[in-house]
Amino acid sequence: MTQNNTQYRRVFDYCPRCRSALIPAVSISGLPSEYWLMCSNSSCNTYVNTYVPQDHQRAFHEDGHLLTGNFGGYGSGKTLTSREEFYKHLFLTPNGLTLIGANVSSQYEQTIKKDIENDLPAEFVKASSALKAYYDFKNGHRVLFRPFDDVNKLRSYNLTSFVILEASECKPEVLTQLKTRLRNTAAGLQALDQDGNPVFKYTVNHQAIPVMEADWRRGIIESNPDSGFIRTDVVMVADQIYKHGEVNDLFKQLEDSKDPQISAHISTSAVNEYLPANFIATNSKGKATWWIQKYLFGSFQYAAGLVYPNVINYVVGDADIPKHWKRVVAFDYGLADLSVFLFAAIDEENSKVVFYKEIATNDKSIAELAKLYFEGIKDIPSGGMFTAPIIDPKSGPQRDYNKKNLSDHFLDYGIAFQSGAINKDARIFRANTYIELGYVRIHQSCTTLINELRDYKFKTDRSDENVLTSKPKDGNDHAISAFEWILMKLPANPKDLIYGVYNKQGQDLTKTESEKREQEYANWIFQDEEDQIKEGGYY
Repeated sequence: MTQNNTQYRRVFDYCPRCRSALIPAVSISGLPSEYWLMCSNSSCNTYVNTYVPQDHQRAFHEDGHLLTGNFGGYGSGKTLTSREEFYKHLFLTPNGLTLIGANVSSQYEQTIKKDIENDLPAEFVKASSALKAYYDFKNGHRVLFRPFDDVNKLRSYNLTSFVILEASECKPEVLTQLKTRLRNTAAGLQALDQDGNPVFKYTVNHQAIPVMEADWRRGIIESNPDSGFIRTDVVMVADQIYKHGEVNDLFKQLEDSKDPQISAHISTSAVNEYLPANFIATNSKGKATWWIQKYLFGSFQYAAGLVYPNVINYVVGDADIPKHWKRVVAFDYGLADLSVFLFAAIDEENSKVVFYKEIATNDKSIAELAKLYFEGIKDIPSGGMFTAPIIDPKSGPQRDYNKKNLSDHFLDYGIAFQSGAINKDARIFRANTYIELGYVRIHQSCTTLINELRDYKFKTDRSDENVLTSKPKDGNDHAISAFEWILMKLPANPKDLIYGVYNKQGQDLTKTESEKREQEYANWIFQDEEDQIKEGGYY
């Protein structure tokens, strides 16, 4: 143990009550308990938990937030910490109800459930059911074990606490639903007036509601770090983020988004002093950087296969856009899928591209989409566009001018789109370069873009799920496509803009009609061959 832990060393030889010898307790599974001892004097009925937390575990146990993230690398002791925190809640909460689960049952059956059964003394249990997966304890507290694959099955619980294991593999709705279930007042103490009478407040219908003096309801979200909702809905909104070990992530939180009821603890594998000395070296060998950072150093920045691993750090609060900043608009069309207009402004003085607004919709006609476009640009002054609005190249100018494409339909409503860049590798390279150089800012109101970026990953190889390809997953990338097209239209540094004069319809007022047609043909002819060909023909 560390020097800080030395003061917490304890000797567990004798009963603290009658000084008789302590002997191993018999666990629920019938085996000697992992941590619990019992007094050898049968009339004493004393049990002792010999668990002594390490510094990072003790910090978690002393945390009084309602919802607490328990995140960290392999071997950091997450599940042991969650288990012991459940014990504390169990003994403090007679007649309480705790729900422990994961996306699939095997994730808790072979970990925390098995550990509890091999540790807690059988003497504490009043009743149990293997079929219904619960234990009733002698103080009236019940613990349930359930898979969380169907969120609808979580609607009937009235909980005092819950534990989500492998939370990154659960749907975000699981946390949303369990938060609404955390309302059992057994985990609380009602306030008393000066005469010792319970205090109530009353609804407009004169229904009495107890006023609580203390509240120890508890929600634990346990997981390895990841890019999904555990990052955005727990870490990035946490009132406090506690780092244990050499956690190097910098979390740029928005002050007005912090939730005083949420905290997050992030631990590296190395904080567990009981791991073998060569644990990090052995498990790092042959592993990719993202794997080492995520699973050994507790990094949320290196989630497996993220296309844009650092972009969420550049989400900022909404702010007014100065009138003189040039604007860029890109559009990705969808019918059943989303249609997204994305709006960016260029801060040339500070070398920033600010994505400040989005319009996301579906099942809209061209006329309706054109109306949304003009509504979106009404705050842009005349001559304020850096370039013509950008559209999916598959919807842009075609070689065969006898065919009417999507861009032509928009021309009927006075909007002159230009084609965005096709080459996906180039788009990813340009976007990541802009991000890494700190040129990108995204307003927090661009929720579609933010949600897509946080989960945008490369495909895995069909023959080996641990091997990533260079191609991103298709589907949920409509705002991302617009994001990439905008950045591809900009120079290497956004302060070096060279622009013409564009009106709100996207027409370059410095070009003649013949020059525009030549540019349309050039846009087509320089497209990638592989993206031009579809079922034997051209887009």
